[in-house]
Order: sequence, then C-alpha cells, then structure tokens
Amino acid sequence: MISKNRQDIIARILSSRRVLVTGHRSPDGDSIGSQLALGGLLAARGIDHLIVNEGAIPGKYRFLPGIDRILEPRQVSTVAGGFDTTAVIECSNLDRIGAVRPLIDEACIIINIDHHQDNVPFGHLNLKDVGASAAGEMLYDLCREGDLSVTADMAVNLYTAILTDTGRFHYSNTTPHCLRVAADLVELGADPTRITNEVYYRQPRDVVRLQGVVSANMQYLLDGRLCLMTLDRRLLTESRVGEGDTEGMINATLAARGVEVGVLFTEVSDSVTKVSFRSQAGVDVAAVAAHYGGGGHVSASGCMVPLPLEKAKNAVVAYLEDKLNGSL
Repeated sequence: MISKNRQDIIARILSSRRVLVTGHRSPDGDSIGSQLALGGLLAARGIDHLIVNEGAIPGKYRFLPGIDRILEPRQVSTVAGGFDTTAVIECSNLDRIGAVRPLIDEACIIINIDHHQDNVPFGHLNLKDVGASAAGEMLYDLCREGDLSVTADMAVNLYTAILTDTGRFHYSNTTPHCLRVAADLVELGADPTRITNEVYYRQPRDVVRLQGVVSANMQYLLDGRLCLMTLDRRLLTESRVGEGDTEGMINATLAARGVEVGVLFTEVSDSVTKVSFRSQAGVDVAAVAAHYGGGGHVSASGCMVPLPLEKAKNAVVAYLEDKLNGSL
C-alpha cells in the first residue's frame, strides 16, 4: 500500500503547472538519469518543465534519451522562471544545487527525493530512503506505486542511474530489490550491454590516456590501506579532457588488494580543490566528506576544500590517517 507521503508527492507532480527539475552540482549518473526519467514522466503528461544543473555533463552520458534538454543556470532567465514546483533529486541539502537556487522563488513547492543518509528535510515534501541503491530506484518505485507508466526511454535513464550508483552492481548498496528493479527496466527496454558499454567502455582516447597517467602516479599510504590520485589543472589542460569526463576515475584507487580508502584530488583553481572518496571494508567516507562540508554515501562521497591542491592534500591525508589509525 502506497504511503500518504508518496501519494502527496505523486499528486503534487501531476497537478503542477510548471516544474523545475534539478540535482547536485557536477551531476553524476544517478542524478542525470533520475532527472531525465522524471522529465520523461512530465513530458508524457504534457506538464511544462525544465531540467537545470550546475556543472558539465560527462560525455559518457551523451547517449541518454533527452540529454540535450538539460540546461545550465545561465541559459534560464529568472524572469522566465515561474515554477510552481521544484523537484530536487539526489541532493542532500539545498545548497548543493548551487547556481540553480535563484530560479526557485518563495512560493514554489519543493519536493526532495534522495537516498543519502545525510539528507536534511529541506523540502515541503520529502522522500528519503537510505535503503535505496539510487534515486533512480526510488523514482521507479514511485512510478510503480502510483501506477504511472515507465517508457522505454525512462527505463534506459533509470537503469543507468542504478548501474552507476551501485558501481556496476558491485557496491554494498546492491540489494535484491535493486536487482529486481534493474530486471524490470531491462524488460521495459533498457539494454544492459549497450548502457554498460557507453558508460564504462567507450571513453574517448584522451580520457583513457589520462586515466593511465594518473593511475601510474598513485600513492599508497598506511601500508596500502590508503590510495591517493592527483589531477592538477596542467594535466587536465594537456589532456584536453573536461572535468566532467573524469567521473569514475577514482574507482581505480580500490583496485589493489588491501586498499580501504581511495581519494582523488582534483585542482579546481588556485584556492579550491575537489576531493572525491571511495571506500570498502565498511569505512564511512561520508563522515570524512561531511567534515569538510561535503556529503554522500558511506562508500562514495565528496567535498570541495577551500585550499590549494597541495595544502588540501596534506590536510585531508592527515585527517584520514588519524581516522584510519583510529579505525574510522
């Protein structure tokens, strides 16, 4: 039986006049796939909407149905806004939508749909499920419980959302339910071979070469329990690879036996460093990211550190070493 909260969210979505769909800055596969799927649901019902995100869309997701409909905040005039509903997908707090926030006026009803454990109830309507593998899984369940059709294009987007947030069904958030949902999505039109190839095995040569260079210079600390990758602006410039196309590069940090935590430091500017975390063996890196104002999942999280690259590395590594030595 569908809960009243889910009924209220479905009713609000279907009764909306104009919807803003958004998610966290630097959107990943779950965020992008889930937003596109919701956009497909709205389009099928003739509901006016825009999908707007701050940050580059990684090239690997260019195959997704509807991807060209995702706009940047600068492409949307606040005067042309007038949204009566905003759906924020896979975002632990409202600040993480970044430059999209000015598009939301005070009269707008905010729907918050997320599976991060650090999500705060910032919406007028909130749906939080920390047991879900991905926001894509939550949206699929919402459609099924609300007797809303899932089109073939929506199935492709939702399957991609779940595939990426479970690390190809590898992470600990891979549950029997998420596998059943994935199977349903395949039956509805998602091609698992094509999607996996597009996301993981058809990268531009420049991206593959950059991965090799960065991987060759990985550092191992604490007897191999901690692995570090560093990506400075010189490497990004010389490789001709956009920052959005480095998503997933960090996963290589967990490849060696004995690694518990992997970290990728990406130089954003002279004073800001993006830090991505991955973990296994039960290490909670969401708590580490939260220490620096970020967030995420127990085994996958990130943050922006307001320090130059080397200073950020020194600070984060010192913090991690202290935590790992204390069995974080």
